[in-house]
Amino acid sequence: MTGGRPQMSLPRYHSLDRLRASMMMLGVVRHAAMSYEPTVFEWWPYKDAQSDILAHWVIVFIRVFQVPVFFAIAGFFAAYLAQMRGIRGFLSHRWSRIGVPLLVAWPVMGVTMYFCLIFVSQFSPIPLSYTHNVAELASNRAPRYILMHLWFLYHLIILCVVASGLLLLAARIPESIRSRVIKLLEHLVHRGGIVVLAVIGGVILFQMRSWEIDYSGNLLPPLRLLALWGLFFAFGWLLFWRRETLERFKRPAWIYFAAGIACFFVYRFFSDAGCHAGADRVCTGTSEIHHLGTVAFLSLSMWFMAYGLIGLFLRYMDKPSPRWRYMADASYWIYIVHVPIVMLLPILLTNVPLPGIVKLGLVSVMATGLILVTYRYFVRPTFIGKQLNGQRYPRGATWG
Repeated sequence: MTGGRPQMSLPRYHSLDRLRASMMMLGVVRHAAMSYEPTVFEWWPYKDAQSDILAHWVIVFIRVFQVPVFFAIAGFFAAYLAQMRGIRGFLSHRWSRIGVPLLVAWPVMGVTMYFCLIFVSQFSPIPLSYTHNVAELASNRAPRYILMHLWFLYHLIILCVVASGLLLLAARIPESIRSRVIKLLEHLVHRGGIVVLAVIGGVILFQMRSWEIDYSGNLLPPLRLLALWGLFFAFGWLLFWRRETLERFKRPAWIYFAAGIACFFVYRFFSDAGCHAGADRVCTGTSEIHHLGTVAFLSLSMWFMAYGLIGLFLRYMDKPSPRWRYMADASYWIYIVHVPIVMLLPILLTNVPLPGIVKLGLVSVMATGLILVTYRYFVRPTFIGKQLNGQRYPRGATWG
């Protein structure tokens, strides 16, 4: 595991590649919904007059599973790379595909976002208390939001470095002991393990300040967040080492998915009944029963949704598809650049008399289409596409 690339061949996991891409593209929908949700859920420079409570539910529902599932699939493919390339090759690949794009995109998106915040805030039909001094507010909140939506790349780099260190330590453990531990963990995952995973997740979530998954764009992320993402990352890593067990996710996939949705509504019941968030979204509720119920059912929802989505994609999305491969490649670029675009596009619909949820759909489609155009002509056939996806395609190539 510590040398060069092992001589072996592994299949391409089309279903999980598509699941990872889908989770990244859901970021477009979630951030587009910020302009149309009626509550002060998160600071945003524009609030449309046709706000819709459905947009709020879109946000809170996607936040339950999007990033956890992404980190689980990231862990799976990280183990895949470590197996194929060895630790040094794995770290080199992760730095090239994650570290370099982060370093380049961070200042570019930071400057773009700063001016977008100032510009967009002038067009909000609903006056917001902070719009008169948005530049000062952006500067004051810079430490918390310094990584913006790119924080997930930063956290992923940290987890990959930690995983590499653990691999080096594991290499010193006798093979027989390692095999037994992996076998034990396999039984944990597939024989009632979802309850154990939910308990571990609940213990981590109990430390969150807002009775939900906290946000942190700091350069020093809180350990509770790294622990949560690390749990899902390790789960995905284990799935790769026991990838022959992936078939077990298919049959009960719809049951897992339905259970995840049911637990989501119970989680929201406990959260809304017991947590009163202040202006900084820190929960000030004092009911331990509500707090415990919130984190328990949030954790259950996260894990049931993760199991369900993995099973559904394995069951229905495992055949090769040039179009899906194209979208999987494009999803990385879409996520990196989408936030300023979904901030700006709602301005075009300000005076359009449509429900907020319909505007949300239009903005999501327009943003994705516009970014796909930039991807085809300015990314896919250039050095940027090679940096993001490992390959530069001929100019004019479509799905090939």
